[in-house]
Amino acid sequence: MKIKLVLIVLIIILLCFIGAGCVYHENSNSDSNDVNTGTWLDDYSPVHDVGTGSDAFWITFPSTSENNGETINHLSWIQDSLDEHCVVFVVHKTGCAGCAAQAERVINIGEEYEEMVEFWDLDIPLGGDIEQKAYDSYLYDPDGPPGYIALTGVFTYVKQDGETKIGWHSWEGNVADSDMENWIRDAIYYYHVNSGDK
Repeated sequence: MKIKLVLIVLIIILLCFIGAGCVYHENSNSDSNDVNTGTWLDDYSPVHDVGTGSDAFWITFPSTSENNGETINHLSWIQDSLDEHCVVFVVHKTGCAGCAAQAERVINIGEEYEEMVEFWDLDIPLGGDIEQKAYDSYLYDPDGPPGYIALTGVFTYVKQDGETKIGWHSWEGNVADSDMENWIRDAIYYYHVNSGDK
């Protein structure tokens, strides 16, 4: 009888430690840069400015485009999505070895920042509306045809000459994890400070 009682007490103590460990683990992830609290935005300094080069948010077609400097008529679903959050999309094909890494990278970042970003996973084999959006997205190909996958785009609101405008950037192929996250965080920051003025 004493052995059973000792075992029950030990099991209860063990369960308390496990429960306490889980609570500690959950709280240990919520630091001042937690993307869901928004507190990191208070002290954030963006990495990228507005411009026409390869390291800027664009207002018009970038310097690499055959339409360099021309006004862009943004797709309606991009504009509609900007009503709530900044926007990120990735165009890819499931089973495509060359675009899998970028697709996975952007999908993961989209999930990480899901409360602050409208994310579009434009997987061409899904067909229908997704496939059409994927092909339409090549409007944002930074250097024009031919279009390669993965194509990634980031959209937000920026200021230029005192006016709030859609700022965007796009890439074909792979973008390093840290670079991609910088662009997403910049887009969130710019949206946070400029969306009220749109």
